[in-house]
Amino acid sequence: MSPGGIPLPDFARLLAGEARAECLSAGDPGRRVLGISVEEPVEGWLGPDEAAVTDRAELDASFLKSLAGSGCPAVVWRAPPERTPGEAPQLAAGLGLALFRVSPGVPLRRVLGALSDGEGLLRLSHRAVRELLEGAGEWTPAEAAERISRLLGRRVVVEDAVGRLVAGGEDNPLRELLEREELRASRPSGVDETRRDRRDRYARLPDGFLSVPVERWRVAGRELFWVPLGGGSPAGYLWVDCEGSPLGTGDVIVLYWARRVLEGALGRERIRLETELGMRGDLLDDLIAGHYGSVDLLLQRALYLGADLSRGALAAIVDIDEFARYLERRRLKEPAVQELKRRLADAVRLQARQLFSGFLLGPRSDNVILFLPPSPEAPPDTLRERALELSGRVQRYVRGLLPDLTVSVGIGRYREDPAELPEAYSEAEMALRIGHRIKGPSSVSTFEETGTYKLLFRVLQESPEELESFYAETVEPAVRYDLRYGTGLVQTLASYLRNDASTSRTASELFTHRHTIRYRLERIRELTGLDVDRSEDRERLALGIKAMQLLGRAPEEPSPLSDR
Repeated sequence: MSPGGIPLPDFARLLAGEARAECLSAGDPGRRVLGISVEEPVEGWLGPDEAAVTDRAELDASFLKSLAGSGCPAVVWRAPPERTPGEAPQLAAGLGLALFRVSPGVPLRRVLGALSDGEGLLRLSHRAVRELLEGAGEWTPAEAAERISRLLGRRVVVEDAVGRLVAGGEDNPLRELLEREELRASRPSGVDETRRDRRDRYARLPDGFLSVPVERWRVAGRELFWVPLGGGSPAGYLWVDCEGSPLGTGDVIVLYWARRVLEGALGRERIRLETELGMRGDLLDDLIAGHYGSVDLLLQRALYLGADLSRGALAAIVDIDEFARYLERRRLKEPAVQELKRRLADAVRLQARQLFSGFLLGPRSDNVILFLPPSPEAPPDTLRERALELSGRVQRYVRGLLPDLTVSVGIGRYREDPAELPEAYSEAEMALRIGHRIKGPSSVSTFEETGTYKLLFRVLQESPEELESFYAETVEPAVRYDLRYGTGLVQTLASYLRNDASTSRTASELFTHRHTIRYRLERIRELTGLDVDRSEDRERLALGIKAMQLLGRAPEEPSPLSDR
């Protein structure tokens, strides 16, 4: 069959031979049939130049008009001979539609076989096998996509299982559209379910049928098509540009073999990445522990993995929030847990590539570690801001990829000396842990922000009982009072200290009268024995609040109740 379908008279002849169809209306002999669609209760089930197959009891005028309006050239009515067509033949003829009746006992595959020219499609299948499978074991996804595009005569884009567009060429309008609209088959897309269509496309060869699952999306004023690569959890997805030329039977044959080639190519790419991640993980473990030998050896190992750390780097840690609770809630088995970690690492790498070059990235436990070096595009004085931008990008991307998962990020200071990279990691880890304790999930914290928190955090790590004692001697009585009566003493104190001991600014921030602020501060003095009007006591109260936050003892925001 030619890429543009077959003439309607030839379709009628083939349908009569394959399915013993009765012709009730010849239709427009100048039309061509590109494919066959079986009626479904979803919008968009019929494409232009596709023949419609229906089991309706009656063919009314509105139904036939809707088919003609969709560009349908022919209708295949599956109805017993004793059922009268009524005025359907005359209505179809007036609309230029061909109408055929086929017995319901005829298998659907015989109807589909009317589009096959047998030997021609078999030759196409053999050519596709030869072009795509010979030597395919050595192809990258990009190389395989190039051959598939050439065979189809269409632009294609390959997406892997975590949403990276790994092939498709830079000058590719389809790829540009997917990037601009942030469309991925691997994650929730925002495409309205009523504007989606999933079904198999078939091609009949002399020795059997080939089928390919295809999903059609309507986005940005056009139709987009993609094919999953592999069953179950797909290895990836192949996007196909069908602008101005719907998929034909020949395309189905090429796509059938293309799925197998790309599934293998993506599988090999995944093995390569997992091996590389393992090597990166080993290097990161040695770097963090300071067991990497000489600095020269460290830099050589990093260069082997594509990372240039000769000018030092800034460290960042992307950590899954409350990972143990997440696993308990989802009840994931170990293979699924490892897949989740791999997808997170790939997501972080994808976003980091857009802002940094020559960086080192690797998974470790339930987090992803990055060492972000300076470059001509990212000089040292911009690393912190770029790391903060990366944090936001990663959090947004993870929300789209795994909607019920959140991550926090800790960012250290830039260390110019590669020998100080272990300290850069320690700073990022401290920023992460302090930020999570103070801000909660989805926090982003830098080491510079930690201030006196880092001193108290070291006390918490080395002598937690000392921090507990200091907390008890400062703000704990006010915390207990808030928890018992639902008042806002601690909230008021925090606001007062944050506003440089200004009663008026505190009252404005809390939408409360100044007299109420003074009353609460006096109540704090009575409970703690510390007076906010004395600088020494004020400093102790400020440290007490920070100790409270690190210990996780902060009371909830009070409801609007009267003070007691």
